[in-house]
Amino acid sequence: MGIARFTPLARNDLKAIRDFIALDKPKAASQYMSILKQHCQRLADFPLMGVQRPEYYDLYKFPVDDYLIFYRPFQAGIEVIRVIHSSRDIESLLNPDQNEK
Repeated sequence: MGIARFTPLARNDLKAIRDFIALDKPKAASQYMSILKQHCQRLADFPLMGVQRPEYYDLYKFPVDDYLIFYRPFQAGIEVIRVIHSSRDIESLLNPDQNEK
C-alpha cells in the first residue's frame, strides 16, 4: 500500500474545499473529503494513473469531479502538491512567483 503525503498547501486546499461545501451541506463536506482522500490513496497505490503535465512543472494531474489533484510520485507513493477546482487559474496557483513578475 502506497503512502499519500500532503503538502501544507494541499492540506489548506482540502480544508477550504470542505469549508466551502459545508456552508450548504455539512454532511456532504465530510463525505466529499473521504472521496478525495480515497482517490489520493488510490493514486499512491498506482501513481501513474494520472497524466504528467509539462506545463504544470511536470506534476501529475488527476481529475475528481470538478477538482484536480496535482501530485508528484516518489518511491513509496505520492506527494499531493495541490487540490484545485478546475475553474481556477491553475498556472498562477501552482506558481505563486509568477504574480510577482
